[in-house]
Parts: sequence; C-alpha cells; structure tokens
Amino acid sequence: MSNPFEKRATEYLRDDEAFLSVVTPAPLFTFFEPKARDGVLFDRLVVVIGTPGSGKTTIATLLRYQTMLTLQRTTGMENRTELILALSRCGAMRDGEIVVCGCRLPLESEYRDFWELPYPDPVKTGLMHSLLQARAVISWLQSLREDHARTLDEIEIVPKDPSPGRLEQIGGTSGTAAYSRACEVEREIYRIGAALVAPKLDSISRLAVDAYAPFEVIEKLRVHRSGSAAISEYQPLVILDDAHSLHPQQVSELLRWLARREQKASRWVLMRLDSQTPQATLLDSFEDETSEEGEHGPKVAREVTTIWLQRKDDRRTQRTQFRTMARQMADRYLRLMETFNRSGIASLANLLDRPAEPITTARERELSKRLLKVQEDLKIPDSVRKDLEREIAAYFEGAKSEDDNADVRLAMLRILMYRFARRVPQVGLFEAENQEPSRPVSANSGIADGARVQLMHEYSRPYYFGMDVLCDASSENAEIFLQLAGRLVSLCETRIIRSSRPGPSLSASLQHKELRQKAAEMIDEWRFPERKLVRLIVDGIAAQCIEKALEPTASLEGGPNAFGIPQEQFEKIPSEYPRLADVLKYGVGYNAIHVKQDHGTKHATWCLVELGGIAIMKYGLSFRRGNFLERTSKDLAKLIGNETA
Repeated sequence: MSNPFEKRATEYLRDDEAFLSVVTPAPLFTFFEPKARDGVLFDRLVVVIGTPGSGKTTIATLLRYQTMLTLQRTTGMENRTELILALSRCGAMRDGEIVVCGCRLPLESEYRDFWELPYPDPVKTGLMHSLLQARAVISWLQSLREDHARTLDEIEIVPKDPSPGRLEQIGGTSGTAAYSRACEVEREIYRIGAALVAPKLDSISRLAVDAYAPFEVIEKLRVHRSGSAAISEYQPLVILDDAHSLHPQQVSELLRWLARREQKASRWVLMRLDSQTPQATLLDSFEDETSEEGEHGPKVAREVTTIWLQRKDDRRTQRTQFRTMARQMADRYLRLMETFNRSGIASLANLLDRPAEPITTARERELSKRLLKVQEDLKIPDSVRKDLEREIAAYFEGAKSEDDNADVRLAMLRILMYRFARRVPQVGLFEAENQEPSRPVSANSGIADGARVQLMHEYSRPYYFGMDVLCDASSENAEIFLQLAGRLVSLCETRIIRSSRPGPSLSASLQHKELRQKAAEMIDEWRFPERKLVRLIVDGIAAQCIEKALEPTASLEGGPNAFGIPQEQFEKIPSEYPRLADVLKYGVGYNAIHVKQDHGTKHATWCLVELGGIAIMKYGLSFRRGNFLERTSKDLAKLIGNETA
C-alpha cells in the first residue's frame, strides 16, 4: 500500500469504512461540542471557517447520513465508540441512533458559473438557490433509502407549515412526490447552467423559476419502518462545502439567504479563512463584516453561529489537544501500512522519541575554549563561575528534560556569564568577586532552550526531533502534520525493508535534517495569492528573530518568533495599510503566519504576528510562544515596501 500519510483524509471519501478508520473526532469535541451545548448548531445558519487542511471537509463527511450509518453498522472499528460519543455530544446521534440526516454539497465551479449567466442578479441567485435545495432533497431521500433497503413511500416529509401552497411547490409530503419534484427542478436548472450558450430568459422553463423553497417547508424527515410500527425522525442538515469557490457576491447572497429565520432545515457553510475580508481574517470579526443591507434585511450577526477552526483563546490547551489528536491519527495511519504491521510497530512516537545528540567531543573542546575566553574577557572570577555551574546543576536536578549533556551546560554557562557581567558594575577582576548582580542570575528552562538554539546555529546540534516537535511544527493543522510525518515515515519504512542495522527508529540528527529540509520545500511550494509578499514578511520577521535569539545574553531565552504590534495600531492596519492587510490575510489563511490578539505583557496590549510552524523550523527558531520583538505597523509594512499609510 502507498504511504497513507501522503494522502489527504478526503481522498478516502469514496469508502466510508476506510475514511472512518483514519478519522479522529477531536475537532468535534473541541469546536462543535461547546456550540451544541448552547443549542446553536442545528437551529440556525452555522459558518465554519478554517485554513486548508484544518479538517473542514473531514467534518462535513463525518456528518453525512451514509457515513454515520456505516459507523453504526461496523461494530469492529477501533475508534467506533469515540466517534459515536463525539457525534452524540454534537447532537447528530442519540443513544447510538442517528437523529440528523446530513448531506454534503461541494460548491465547486459549476455553481460559480451561474454568476456568469446573462440574467438579472435575482434570477441568477434564485436559480442557484433552487438547485442547491433540489440536490439537498435528493441527497436526503436517497440516503434514507439506505441503498434501496426501503422505498421512498416509507419516507414522509414533516412540514413546518402544512399550508397547501407551500406543500404543492415542494411536491407534497410523500417521499416519492418530493423526490420527483426535486429531480425535475434539478434537471431543468442543470440544463441551463450546463448549456454552451445560455438560453434566453423568456425561454427558460417555468419549472426552473417557479417558487421552490424546501428549506423553508421541511422541518423533519420521518421514516415508517415497513412491517413495523416503529417511526424514526431526522433533522435535515445540508453542509455546503468549499463556499470560497463562489463569487464573493454569491457568498454574500448565499449567507444572507441561509440566515433567514424562515429556514427550518439545518444549514452549515464551510469556507476557507482567506475568503474573508482582511479585517475579518485579522481581527476575527466575521459577523461584523457580513453585510446587512437595509433596515429590513436579516441581521446576520444575530442569526449565525460562527466556528473558527483555529482557536485564539486558549492556545496552550489547543496545542495539547492537537498533540493527542495527531498521535492518534499517526498511529491509525501507521496500522494501514503492511510493512509496519509485519514488524509489530503501531506507534510513530516510539520511532521518533529518541535521545538528544550532543555535539562531537572535538566541538565540545572548542566550546570550552571559547568559554574560557568569554570568562577572561568579561572578567568573571572562578568563584562566580562555580556559583553559576552550581545554579545550572540545581536546575537540571529538578528539570523534566533528559537533555542535560555537557554541551548544553556549557552553552547555558556562557549565557549566564554574559548576564552576570551585564548586571554588575564594571570593576576590576578581584573586586568582581564581591559584587552582586542587580538581579539574580538563575538557570531555568528558558535559558536551556536558548542554549540549545544557539548550539543549533553554531554547531548544527539537532533541535527538531521527537513527536511533540513534529506536532508543534504543524501549527495545529492536520494536513501539515501529515506532510511532515510522511517524510519521516517513508524513511522508517525504507529502514525496515532494507533491514537497516540501527533499526527503524530515526536518530535526532536525521529527524532534524529531514524536517528542516521538508519545511524549506513546503515553503518553496507555496502557491497561494500574494505568496511572494508573504514570503518577504516571513523572511523579514525570521531574520530579526534569529539575530535576537543569538544575542550572547539570550535576553528572550529561546528567542522570539513574532513581531509584537501595539493592539490599537494593528486594528488600524486594514484602513491605514490596506495592501499590507491583504497580504497578511493570505499569510494567515495559509498558515504562513498566525495572529494572536490582545496579548497582555509589559503593561501594554499587543497583537503578535507569529511565524507558522514550518517557517520556525526552516529558520531555526524556538516553538515557545509569547516571546516577540516590539515593532510597529510601519515596521511590518516596510517588509513589503508599503511604508506609506
């Protein structure tokens, strides 16, 4: 079998059982369960926004009726219990039974083509809306037939309002009549959209333009079991995936229409982050940005549940949750590979969590000589050096890290010497023995991290290795994780096939080398809008962060990986630097950079413009969050030559 890490989860969509075997329910628990507890997942429009690879289509596929039916029937699946629990917590299942009939409609180029038709805007919009509704009804009814196990006559439409006019326009309450009507509407509108030359408006069939609003009529779908008195009811759910493929005005009209309170069918719209305006992307203000035309139009901000698949509030929890999810996903994918099954290997972490590798003995001697020179130049007495060495030893006695090699201790000692020298008055050598620093010089995990970063740049000491590093480099994005992991899994598989003497596990140095090389390749392969200018921003931030990280005192410990812009300044970027705002939008939308709002420190509030995980790895920076360089909006704009507000 080919390496499943090199496939996206959506490539398994044709086989529900294969898809379910690799999918993880973590996003449902993290992003959807809280909304379900608030009761706002199925009673109004839900807009799900995320970057490519964040799991939008995976979630849409999991909520399909057919997928849930496969899950319900396949009892031997390893993750079955967890998936059913997640779907139950989100309200799609109850007591192991399906209660939501979901269908996924990908909004590909076919729907955008309707915007090019030579008709008035209301006609173009109405045709697309009718087509979507007809296809949703067809999908719901086909799903409930369960591969022809039951007939359409066993399915009943439960209307919100049983008025004759409403029922007539959808075909009635019987499954057979509603299905027939939906097929007629779908067929007529498809003919219009697919025609090489659009028919004249006055020649369009009345069937295509007559009233057809099943979303406003259908409240429930009821199934009568043949030969039994049992009745099942389902909440209809349509999931419109890839809405960013539409024309921007189509998206606006679609959201406004779906947000109307008259709609009874549940409606979810999934779209990429970069489909939003710069202000919405940078300031998390989707609801404020959605247009509200006139006083009588729907107030979308009150009618929409917005779910961002990148949480900005508790990022530490999100990182921990992603590590758990990624481990589960990696192990499931690994079990799909026969090479690892035959070898009894079921955990990727066991192959990657290797001990740190210190620098060579020769380089360690060189570092020791440099340290003596530093001690001499800074006039650090031997007694002070011994105190600093004891401080480092005390730190490692209580530290969780197992990387306490001599090279790390020497690099930490060098940093502490520079800090000591900076914090005491400049005096003679003998006077320095009695001098106390203005602030205590102490060893901690930040100093250790700074030492390892400096050793990486000076002596090529491996820094990026292990399962947690692989997860953190992925910026909480499943697709990036699979791309990075795929590189390492291929190496492990080759070692098994060749019966390599060291075994399938990868050394720290090999992981470090391969991950940095893969990160550089991924950046070179960026193909999104404004990628050249995004690259200028990434390169500019990285260069200044590296310079700071390599300062002798390691003043920001492991070093910064972000620019910190005063929050008030950042909020004005869309109006003062619109070009910069547009570039930042695409950088955020494709995981090149991340934006952390309202970061409070140094008696001020900042917005952090952070490098994405693969950029951090390419340039050799720390994954530790919170350290930043104080900059202004103008400094950020200078990176792309956009200095004029």
